[in-house]
Amino acid sequence: MSVVPDFPEKAEKSLYFFPDRDITETRLRQLLAGPPPERAWAISHLLRFAQWEDIWLYLSREEVRDILPSLELPENLRQAWARMLRVDLKVPELEGFKIETPVGG
Repeated sequence: MSVVPDFPEKAEKSLYFFPDRDITETRLRQLLAGPPPERAWAISHLLRFAQWEDIWLYLSREEVRDILPSLELPENLRQAWARMLRVDLKVPELEGFKIETPVGG
């Protein structure tokens, strides 16, 4: 008598918000618990490609707030997330410098 079930186990599907890689939910959870560079990469993908509800299945707003400055995101998306989460993205090295808009451009 076989102890192997008659039906094959379902393979875990890749998550849609990792369009460039085959990342399963198990792998995502490993990345989120892993070293900072892997964690930042995974969170960047979530914020760029996942639907709103799906983001919060894996992250808290506090986690996103804390890591936002170090994520690789297009600047307009980073600013939008900063506004939504009320994060100040000031760069300490640039404080005190005045950025002026050219006149007559």
